[in-house]
Amino acid sequence: MEFKKSLFLVGIVLFMGCSTSPTETSAQVTEIKNIEEMKQFANCEAIDAVNDTYDVTMHSPWGRKRAAHIRLKDAAYAKGANAVIMTSNNYGVITDQVQGIAYNCTYGSK
Repeated sequence: MEFKKSLFLVGIVLFMGCSTSPTETSAQVTEIKNIEEMKQFANCEAIDAVNDTYDVTMHSPWGRKRAAHIRLKDAAYAKGANAVIMTSNNYGVITDQVQGIAYNCTYGSK
């Protein structure tokens, strides 16, 4: 009986974590907090607004915020960006929506 409980808990943990794992494309995009931070270490040009909507049932309650950041970075990558700033994250009952601005940045000393 104890083994079944342990196996069930391991399954739940794996299920909740897998949908909020970083993707290959999200790993290619740096999320920056704001313009002031961006100006400190990069020269960036805005590309376009980005957004994504996703089903909350595919993410654990604890992973929804992380999923928003991953989805935003994926959307920025799809526009050819290597950086993004989140402008809003709206939590819903069935879907969440994340929005931001995608940037093409050159990093290093100015």
